[in-house]
Amino acid sequence: MSSSIEVPSRFNVAPSQPVAVIRLKGSDKDQAIMPDAPLPEKEGTLMRWGLVPHFAKEIKTDRPLINARSETIAGKPSFRGPFRRRKCLVPADGFYEWKRGGASPIPHHICLPDKSPFTFAAIWEAWTGPAGEDWLETVSLITKASRGKMAKLHHRAPVIICPSDQDIWLRPADPPDPTIFSRLSTEIDEKLEIYEVSPFVNNARNDGVLCIKPATTDQFKLF
Repeated sequence: MSSSIEVPSRFNVAPSQPVAVIRLKGSDKDQAIMPDAPLPEKEGTLMRWGLVPHFAKEIKTDRPLINARSETIAGKPSFRGPFRRRKCLVPADGFYEWKRGGASPIPHHICLPDKSPFTFAAIWEAWTGPAGEDWLETVSLITKASRGKMAKLHHRAPVIICPSDQDIWLRPADPPDPTIFSRLSTEIDEKLEIYEVSPFVNNARNDGVLCIKPATTDQFKLF
């Protein structure tokens, strides 16, 4: 990676907050890349979580576009441009999902057994104010139908990119290529571990290691 950024450890990131993003250098200038040409170097930056379409007249905070469905991303006006030219990666070492069906949703933490980092597939967009007075870069994570252990927790899951697939994902495609998802490895998906955590994480103001502390010693009771 050609440039790096200092990112503090976060255990509870909420929509509209900044997240670390890895993208191709020059993608913010919409530079064209020939199909067989080597990819530019990667760079790190911070973006607001919740994509704002370039055609939006104002920033709406009531329902931020934090996720884009892999099945429909190529056709949605808000997502098809970024999917074509501005794919990116969001690094993490875990994420949360809530199991529903009881009195209240139960939070769970999902990570690799050794807590090593991985990257989510994502897309990003740049938005400017009506008079060009603002410049805001925002990002959405890509989701897919869940499978395996994740399917017992929730019907959707993030698309996780294996290291060997990062360049495949980041390469622009014009027109957009919705078949790319069938060519991505699911190796990391099959290794994920899931365990229940405390409702402490339900409050977006709460941060710190308590967010990922197991709620019980029997981590796989539900799975």
